[in-house]
Amino acid sequence: MKNKFLVACLVSLLSVTSIYAYTGPKTEGAGYAAVIRDFIDSHMNGNYKELNKILDENYTLKIPRGNKVILQNKSSLVEAMKKEAGTQQNCQSNYEVLAKSDALVIARVDFSYHDSIQHNYLTLERDDDNNWKITQVCKMFEDLQTTTPTGTTGDVTAKN
Repeated sequence: MKNKFLVACLVSLLSVTSIYAYTGPKTEGAGYAAVIRDFIDSHMNGNYKELNKILDENYTLKIPRGNKVILQNKSSLVEAMKKEAGTQQNCQSNYEVLAKSDALVIARVDFSYHDSIQHNYLTLERDDDNNWKITQVCKMFEDLQTTTPTGTTGDVTAKN
């Protein structure tokens, strides 16, 4: 009788311990959203250390220039940001998740300046340690049409 009581107490104790040890499902969205927010913050505040943490080792930045694409890897981007560390950007930011799965997220981050918008298309993937990392950014620029003090658009047409 004592053995059955002892076994029942041990089973109850293990059950209670496992219930309190379980913290519930992980909030998957918080992981990639935090990485996107860190990307925005690193751009807005010139924080190269933060950027270095969230970029994958095989990260690639792609920027179209004419009919070519310029590539930049993680180390060269972080080194360039070190030279301008702490530079504050005068822009507004916004982001939208375009597609997501358990292993991959595609998001667009926009930085709106007074005369242009910088669109950044981020690809985030889970690494071997199950952490979200940015593996690629495609950066594109959109010029906004501005008006001159006279109210015209400022477009110039050359005539011969």
